Amino acid sequence: MSTPDDTDYAHRRTVNLVAAVTLLVLAIIVVVAMNMLDEQRRMQRCVDSGRRDCFAIPTPPVAQGVQR
Repeated sequence: MSTPDDTDYAHRRTVNLVAAVTLLVLAIIVVVAMNMLDEQRRMQRCVDSGRRDCFAIPTPPVAQGVQR
């Protein structure tokens, strides 16, 4: 005798999709966090070495043809 298949494939597919999306979001968060930590470590290394040009200071754009 065989038992009837009680598996709800629609629910199973939905749960698997939610799990995959969750893992993808988690992986993106980890990559962004690692990049931020790497940038902070690079900046700290630059400052510790005594350099003055570690941070980019934004300057206002100069319009062409304007005399100062």
